[in-house]
Amino acid sequence: MTYASYTRDTKEPLKRIAHGRRFRQVVELIASPLSSDTVLDYGCGDAHLFSLLQNKADRLVGYDPDPALLAQALNEVASASELTTDIDALKSRYMSKFSLIYCMEVCEHLTEAALDQLLDNLRTLAAPHARVVFGVPIETGLPGFLKGMYRVTHDNRQFASFGNSLKALFNIPIERRTTDVEWYGAHTGFRHRHFRQRIEAAGFKVRSTRCLPFPILGQLLNNEVYYVTRKSTKTAP
Repeated sequence: MTYASYTRDTKEPLKRIAHGRRFRQVVELIASPLSSDTVLDYGCGDAHLFSLLQNKADRLVGYDPDPALLAQALNEVASASELTTDIDALKSRYMSKFSLIYCMEVCEHLTEAALDQLLDNLRTLAAPHARVVFGVPIETGLPGFLKGMYRVTHDNRQFASFGNSLKALFNIPIERRTTDVEWYGAHTGFRHRHFRQRIEAAGFKVRSTRCLPFPILGQLLNNEVYYVTRKSTKTAP
């Protein structure tokens, strides 16, 4: 399976609605680059975002640690951008250079230790006062309950259960299971409010919050929340 086949091109109608418009909405509603921006998509997957950013910014760079995902990038996207799996080389070349960073569908999968490393990497890569956009799923409240019950009806995937769905509804912590080194394969148990506290403590000040795919509904009934932040000039503790 390709990344597109289980997200924006999935055969499941609800998932297709949730994923189908979000890249365009991110660019149009949340953080479109200026022509002078140097842009990084951190955890870029198949680099689909860059198909919407070509000719909009001076430089497009995508990082993903999985070479198999980068290999799925379309030729025209790959030729218009720089794609890499080497985080050390990226930090060496682009220290404090990126004025706009997207980090979507990444942080919800990371353990606390892995998230610390990611935030440290972003502090290194972000220019002073850079915009850094974090996109994570809403897995608590009514959206969390509905997602959980949907997963229950689809073979209890992502460790879903009726009990966990109820816990999500009332924002009761759910024990998460790692499926790889420092990696949670499932979204179940992720708490976006806790995540917001983590990024602000790390020196990324939240300037605006937007929910997708239906912004007018806020966090009441949406799939994802996006935090548009600015890198603080103060050193994080």
